[in-house]
Order: sequence, then structure tokens, then C-alpha cells
Amino acid sequence: MKIKINKEFYKNTSFKLGALSLIILLSLLTSSFMFNSQIDKLKKRIDYIYFGNYIPVLKLHTLEESYKDLIKCMRTYKRCDRDPFFEEIKKEWTYYDNAYKDIEERKIVEKISVDVKNSLNYKTKISQYKNVIKEIDFLKEHEKTVAYKKRQAFLEEYTSMKDYLFYNMIILLFVSFVFISLIIYSIIKKDNQLKILTKKYKLDSITDSMTQLYNRKYFDKIFDNMPFISNANKWKSAFIMLDIDFFKQYNDTYGHDMGDTTLKLVASSLKNYFNREYEYVFRLGGEEFGVILFDIDEDILKDCLADVNKNIESLNIEHKNSKISEVVTISIGAVIYEANSYVSCNKLYKVADECLYKSKQNGRNQFTIYKEGE
Repeated sequence: MKIKINKEFYKNTSFKLGALSLIILLSLLTSSFMFNSQIDKLKKRIDYIYFGNYIPVLKLHTLEESYKDLIKCMRTYKRCDRDPFFEEIKKEWTYYDNAYKDIEERKIVEKISVDVKNSLNYKTKISQYKNVIKEIDFLKEHEKTVAYKKRQAFLEEYTSMKDYLFYNMIILLFVSFVFISLIIYSIIKKDNQLKILTKKYKLDSITDSMTQLYNRKYFDKIFDNMPFISNANKWKSAFIMLDIDFFKQYNDTYGHDMGDTTLKLVASSLKNYFNREYEYVFRLGGEEFGVILFDIDEDILKDCLADVNKNIESLNIEHKNSKISEVVTISIGAVIYEANSYVSCNKLYKVADECLYKSKQNGRNQFTIYKEGE
């Protein structure tokens, strides 16, 4: 069962971590796509500013220089060959005129375009060329003004874009943090549940299922180490064996279900009484119980065992076929281990069992103590 739970835990954890990775990947891809799309828009804006505004200004400057050169030629030579100038002006103006213009700009350019085209003949006077130059100067200033406004608009859009990307990244980080926190919380929660279950299964492995006392397996572990623990701490320790009197007759009279109930009641009484640190209560098998007490005094032990006899009797569990009482009673045998006496566990167990037998021989519902080492 424990292995199954671990597999399920790791299966769920792997699934959630995989889901988290997918979410983060998709988020990053989405963020990358948005970022790239915004950068593309930014690039178009930059291209538009430079190629839509800066280059037309250069073209207008070239046109202006061409007209000035034409005027200079006309003033220098009576028969100035204007054709090369006309071709250059026509080429530069065509390029400028075909460049993108918004509706307002197009209205201005169309008016000036008529004057430029009319100037491309031999009848045009220098004064008319000068007027065209003034119009070109106007266009240059207009282009600069438009470029400035568009740059301002670009800077505003760029700032807005930066904020947009920044806040999107913040949201992405927040969402990722929330998901990661949820996964970590889930893992910690599952881990705590697993620890609780592991502790429970560990406790179950050393606990008698019926009485909820420690079982024989755990008794062997503690009992085998009792001399070592006592020697190391220089404690007197006690091993106690307890047996319900005439329990076979009880089962024969009241049935095994009532017998199980009686075992639970006796076990509960023992567990409630020996409930301090270094006190261990076991079910050794059948109606037999064991108790190990560390750091105990003989006089205190006598008082404890007397109390146990009284407590079991005071449960008032009817036992009409008992030969010594009308209620369930218990017989006790105990041995005290002196620190560094180096008596074996086997001998301690045998002596306690002999003490229990002596209690039964002497009439039951009593205790017998043997202090080892005396």
C-alpha cells in the first residue's frame, strides 16, 4: 500500500511539473510572439520616419540645388542648355511626388507639383524658378515639421509599447509564480500526507491491531535493548508480565467476541496507567501483556502493580466462572534489572515468567516481584 501511494504521489507530481513546464513554455512563446510583433511595428515606424520623411527632404534639397544651378546657368550663358536640368528636376520630383503622403500633405504637394511641371520649359523666367525654390523651401520646412510630429508620436508609442511589454512580463512572472507556488504547496501537502501515512504504517507495523498496544515484534526490539539502555543511563528497569485470570473459561462462558472486548478494556486500562515517558505496554500474545519501565524504583513499582490489580478489578467485567472473583482479574510477575548487573534478556524473561506463575499459584489477582542481583 505504501509503495502504491508513493507511485501515485510521484505520478501526480510529475504530471503537475510537466503541466507547469508547458504553461511556462506557452507563456514564454506568447510573450516572445507579442514582443516580436511589437518590435516589427517599431521597425516599420522607424522605416516610415526615415524613408518617408528624411529621404524626401534630401530629394527636395537636390531639387532646390538643381533649380539654383539652372538659374546660375541662365545668368551665365545666354543660350543655357536647360534639358539636363529639366531631366534631373523631373526625376527627383517624380520620386518625391510618388512617395507616401497623407491627405493633407497630398493637397499641398499637388498644388506645388503644377508649378514644378510648368517650370520645365524654355519660356519660364528666372523669377518663376525662384518662386518654385521658395515653394520647395516651404515643402522642406513642412517635411521637417511632419517628421518632428511623427517622431513625437513614435516616442509616445514607443513608451507605451515599453510599458505594455513590461507589464505583460510582470503579469507573466506573476502567473508563473502563482502556478509554481501552487505546485510547491501541492508537493509539500502531498509530502506531509505521505509522512503522516508513513508514520501511520510504521506505527501499524509495531502495534497490535486489536488492543492498539505495542506488538510482540516491537517488544522483542525494546526488551533486547533494555539492559543496554539501563547500563548506559545507570537506571533500574523493570519488566512486567501480566495475564488475565481464567481467560479460557471466560471465552468459553461469554464467547470470543466478549473475550476480545475484555482484552481491549484491559489493554486500555494498562495503556492509560503506564502513559509516561520510558513506559511501554505490549500485548505479548493471547491474554498475556508485558510492560517495560525504565528508571524505576522498587517501592514505586510495588505501588504501580498494586494499582494495576485494583484498576483491572474496578473495571467490573463480569466473570462468573472465575475461581477467585466475580469479575475479571489479572496476575502479575515482575523483575527488576540493576544497571551493570549484565543479566541476559532470556534470564530476565524467564524470571518474570516464574514470578507470574508464582502469583497464580498463590491465588491470582496479585503481583510478585523478583529483584535481580540481590
